[in-house]
Amino acid sequence: MDNIREFKVKNHYLVEIDNQGDLDYRQKVKTWSWDIYIAANDHQEYRGKALAPGKGIEIPWTELSKADLLEEMIEICERQMPKDPYQ
Repeated sequence: MDNIREFKVKNHYLVEIDNQGDLDYRQKVKTWSWDIYIAANDHQEYRGKALAPGKGIEIPWTELSKADLLEEMIEICERQMPKDPYQ
């Protein structure tokens, strides 16, 4: 069964990211909540997945390679958020 790779979810995080590109009617920065999952297999291979509930954004399982897996996933999440309209 060499065509099957099994990963176990090792961590589940709730990460809140302030988004300068998503302002409410008072021009206050909105905070996005992300559910981030990190999984690993026996060969030290890592995958990450993230969901932004209520925003309709899902980042599918993605291969991770940096030393700080959570930081790598946060960077991926930030790229999916609206950019600051004033930059």
